[in-house]
Amino acid sequence: MIFQFRLEGEHLNQDQRAFYNDYIEGDLQIYIDGQLYLTETCFNIVELANQLGKWLHSMASGNRCDFEYDSNNCDESLLCFLVQENGIKIQAPLESYEQPILPVETVKHAVIRFLVALNIELHQTFHMENLDLFLTGLISENTRAIMLLEQNNYDESFGLFKKLARETPSVQSLNNLAWFMLREEENRDEARTLLEQALVLNPKSSFPYMMLGEIALHNKQYDEAKHYLLQALSLSETEEATYNLALAHFQLGEFEQAAKVFSHCDGVSGITQLHEVVSWLYAGHIDKAKALLANWNDEADDYTGAIEIADVYIELGCYKEARAQFEKEWNSYYISPYCVSRYAYNLWQLEDYDACRTIIQQAIQQNKEEQVDEQQRELDEHWTAQDRDECIRELIEQQQTLEMLWQRLENGDMPSFEYDMYPSGGCQLFGCMQHGHPEYEEVE
Repeated sequence: MIFQFRLEGEHLNQDQRAFYNDYIEGDLQIYIDGQLYLTETCFNIVELANQLGKWLHSMASGNRCDFEYDSNNCDESLLCFLVQENGIKIQAPLESYEQPILPVETVKHAVIRFLVALNIELHQTFHMENLDLFLTGLISENTRAIMLLEQNNYDESFGLFKKLARETPSVQSLNNLAWFMLREEENRDEARTLLEQALVLNPKSSFPYMMLGEIALHNKQYDEAKHYLLQALSLSETEEATYNLALAHFQLGEFEQAAKVFSHCDGVSGITQLHEVVSWLYAGHIDKAKALLANWNDEADDYTGAIEIADVYIELGCYKEARAQFEKEWNSYYISPYCVSRYAYNLWQLEDYDACRTIIQQAIQQNKEEQVDEQQRELDEHWTAQDRDECIRELIEQQQTLEMLWQRLENGDMPSFEYDMYPSGGCQLFGCMQHGHPEYEEVE
């Protein structure tokens, strides 16, 4: 059972007093076993949440009572929970749906997930924390720490994560504090120490292994990264672990294996598939690399830029194809000196020397204009004279490089191919409702 909602933004912005009157409208959908059971528009979301909170507390106190949502705007009940011996019958009196019976804990868990998600959104829109009162005692301290983080109560959330790891060290508490240290504090060393403590407890989840693999990639410890990521995938096949494993293979020079693993990642015509192309290229399978690029779809949702594709085409010796890709975006985006050097080399290989000289001169002129802009830019506490001078020094160095580019091409120099791959992060928080992660006790 899943509650989904969308609050009516205009109403929130115009009437901050609405929350106190239990009146914030939105769209509501309830799914049962993956099927849409109830859908309502202009529904009083907060009024429903407050009534559900009272029902949860009554159930928690041992009072197995029915729930009937009585709205101020409707004379009839819109949603009922009828407690039976074998579970709870879900009823929407105004609809002709079949009335399913669900386990009590399933319904309670769905309601709590709904209240937590709504509470987070209300905090983010600066409404008061009325729902906090209903959630007290109904959610775990771990869930509360995550909820505080989503509400941007950073220090309180961090403190609670640390308290849980210190007082009750477990796979969950150590893992989640490590996640916080890695993602929020950017302290890889401390995150690694916590995760290694979690491994002593023989976790049955991929989460600690995934983060250790990611940290090892950042530290350029590629054999270690592959070891952890294979362990993670033996427990659960996830997109992040698969991608990072391919990355480890690539950095170890195992290019064919990297290409095969990248091919199992999601996405078409995106950066991950371009990683696969480059892996096939480095593995010496030029035909496979060319075949993938030949079927590239620039309408795909995850389409990577034409400039990046052009850069790879150069490595394949496909200069006409590279030029076509460069021309798609050359006048639309900021072009770095690196891209100028690569495009100029491509045009040189095509013996279009006039076009080659033109893009070099255009880049030099653009660079000079940027220097003037930086000289005239107003200084403040966020942009000091030192910041300005450093930026101008970099621009002057880039100008000198561009001015030497023509001569380098005449001397037969090929600007080196620069291609970066970065580890994937993601959410490895036990109990994260936003990503549907259960608490660790539910994983075992």
